[in-house]
Amino acid sequence: MTELDHKRRIAKNTAALYTRMLVRLAVTLYTSRIVLDILGVDDFALYGIVGGIVTLFAFIQTALNAATQRFMSVELGKNDLPRLQRVFSVSMTLYVLVALLVILLGLTAGMWFLKTQLVIPPHRMDAVVGVFLFTLLTTGVNLIQTPYNASIIAHEKMSFYAWISIADVLLKLGVVFLLTLSPVDKLTTYAALLFVVSLVIYGITRAYSRRKFSVCTFRPVWDKPLLRQMAAFSGWTLCDSGAQLAVTQGRIFLLNVFTPLVTNAAMSIATQVSTAVYNFVIYFQSSFNPQITKASAQGNKKYLQDLVNQTSKFSYYMLFALTLPILLNMETILNIWLKEVPAYTVVFCSITLFYYLVESFSGPLWITTWAAGNIRRYQITVSLIRLLTLPVTWLLLKYGMAPHWVLVVWVVVNGFCYIYRLLYAGKHNGIPLRVYAREVLAPVLSITALAVPLPLLTHLLLSGIWIDLMVTTLVSLAATGILIWVIGLTHTEKKHIKQAVKNRLTIKK
Repeated sequence: MTELDHKRRIAKNTAALYTRMLVRLAVTLYTSRIVLDILGVDDFALYGIVGGIVTLFAFIQTALNAATQRFMSVELGKNDLPRLQRVFSVSMTLYVLVALLVILLGLTAGMWFLKTQLVIPPHRMDAVVGVFLFTLLTTGVNLIQTPYNASIIAHEKMSFYAWISIADVLLKLGVVFLLTLSPVDKLTTYAALLFVVSLVIYGITRAYSRRKFSVCTFRPVWDKPLLRQMAAFSGWTLCDSGAQLAVTQGRIFLLNVFTPLVTNAAMSIATQVSTAVYNFVIYFQSSFNPQITKASAQGNKKYLQDLVNQTSKFSYYMLFALTLPILLNMETILNIWLKEVPAYTVVFCSITLFYYLVESFSGPLWITTWAAGNIRRYQITVSLIRLLTLPVTWLLLKYGMAPHWVLVVWVVVNGFCYIYRLLYAGKHNGIPLRVYAREVLAPVLSITALAVPLPLLTHLLLSGIWIDLMVTTLVSLAATGILIWVIGLTHTEKKHIKQAVKNRLTIKK
């Protein structure tokens, strides 16, 4: 395939993932609203806390998933199918072992932490234990599904990935309606029904992968060199994943200890809002990530540089266009969405969106570093920078600072992580910093500075909830869109976009 063919595939995959994202966003926001209403603020907060304990063990999945996708994409780039099949079999062996380990740790250390360290109302302990057990089983199922997901993404079959994700959220919507009919404890019932959904999605994904990709047939194999290579890569990836998760869940646990329970509910909502918005970027970058890895494996430096710069720039444009009207109307949006808005939710959501604006630059940089394979020093440094958040968070809460300062520290530390990633990619991965600054940072900073004043002025002048929301959103999108076209795109990028639109209109006619 030529580079143009690759870019057409990226565009097609992006369209499929956007369809997925729009449906997921609408259903997830509606589902969250109903779940909060059914469970109540306290049970909703408890569910977020308990799920955080299981996630603390399941962070291993993130590391193994990254390793599997990386090794599969590399072998696809080299067109080595026998090696690709061995990668799948070895990764499946690892995932089964890790799933058993996670369940064992959850039943021992996790149960101890749940019963002795968290602040949980005594009359809800039995329900919380039930939630914990079902969530633990769901994590195990998700772990052994991951090699199939990695294969689908590495083969760039994003249309199926989009449809199965839509099926997942629709089934979870069905869970919410069943929850309203449940005669037993709704918190435990919710976790049990989500476990059933995970089993259904696993079965469909496994059947599709085995039918479409011959390499997804598991064969017991113990390839020590490959296992050692994947384990080493996963181990170093585990450093950053573990540090990131330790910060995220540590923040939740510290808020649980030092602040009222309502702050955990606010944090759960802020996480859902920011994740829903940032998922647009994640799925956009998912279309580019296999190509970045394959370009690195093939030694195509020029194409790699173009992919990294374009992915970074377009990721920020996309997130900024979505985030600006949301930030200006955060309180209004939350009041429309939720029947009861917990305290601190507005400020938590706003700061979290700022975090992801910085994070939108990082994806292409760490994918490029991982594609090169030698990640030991990189992972250790990023992990240590991330972990600075925890002691600072503890000090702030211990000495009575407002809860939102915890997130401010999180944003600042993430900025340092981004700077290090950029410097590392420039030195070790062949990403010229001057070119990156000219093609990514300069247009991004210009658009950010120029796009804010007019929507902000519009928001300050208007009165009326719906008028303010609609007009501010339209002005924000128009200002951002015009600026992106005028100063945010190169001549070649504009030419490709015009040609793509022209081709699409020609096909429709």
